[in-house]
Parts: sequence; structure tokens; C-alpha cells
Amino acid sequence: MTNFLEKWSSRKSDKPKAGTRSAVDAFRVRVAEQKAYLTEFEGDAAGFNKWRSTWFQRVPGGFGVTIGRDSIDAGQGLNYVVLETTAQVAEFLDDLAQHADNDGSFQKALEENRSRRAALLSTAKAKSKAPAAKVATSKPAAAKATDAKSVSHGTEADGPKRGRKAKV
Repeated sequence: MTNFLEKWSSRKSDKPKAGTRSAVDAFRVRVAEQKAYLTEFEGDAAGFNKWRSTWFQRVPGGFGVTIGRDSIDAGQGLNYVVLETTAQVAEFLDDLAQHADNDGSFQKALEENRSRRAALLSTAKAKSKAPAAKVATSKPAAAKATDAKSVSHGTEADGPKRGRKAKV
């Protein structure tokens, strides 16, 4: 056990915190994932089944490529293209990564998009917590059951409801 601790203790560091990666770095990682999916598709097009994760889809005339879940454009409104070959898809992804590295306005758009999505997520979380408090203030189930019994003026002997046969 001591050898293990001696060997690795010099490399000990703090874990990276979630969300510390910049929006541009996260975008680069997603572009790399898309390139891996494209390579996998090229290897076995018939067996490829990860379409829901890809930025590229088969469309008439080739492949439709979008910039994923980022509602941003790559300049002049460009956020969706149709390309004829997988080689063109790979080239588009390379150019997109280079665009993310070198274009300040694109980087700013990535950061703004991250902020917008974070705000939407926090709003959604706040809304999901509000109904839980509302349920706690509603009438207890036992009170509802006694209310239902008091409203029912008939007896079970009156006959079956909704056309059901009476149990004998």
C-alpha cells in the first residue's frame, strides 16, 4: 500500500469542478465527439445507430449538418448546411472548430448561449420546485375521501354504475 501512495501522492490535485470548462472548450469537445461519430458512421454506415447524438443526418442529396443544440450561427445566419459526402462533413467540422478557436464574435456567441441556457435551466428548476410547495398546502387525502362519501347520497344497492354487471 505504501508504494501506491508514494507513487501517486506527488500527482495529487483537486478535482476539476463541474462547469469550469469555458463554453469554447466545451464546444471543441462536442466537435471532437461529432468527428468520432462521423468516423464510426464511415466504418459501418448500416450499423450506425447514434443518430440522435449527431449533428449530421441523412437528407436527400447528402447530409444535413447543424451546429447541434447551440442556437448560434457561424456567421451571416449560417447554422445549417447540406453537404454531399462525409469528407465534406469532416471538413465542415474542422472549419467549425477553427472558427471557434479564432473568431472572437463566435466565441462571444458561445458564451452568451451558455448564459442563456443556464438562465433557462435555473428558471425551469425554480418552476419545478414551486408545484411541490403547492401540493403540500392542498387538502389531505383522508379529507378528500370523507368529502366524497358525504357527496354520495346513493347506496351500493342502487345498482351498478356505468353499465357494469352487479357482483353476486
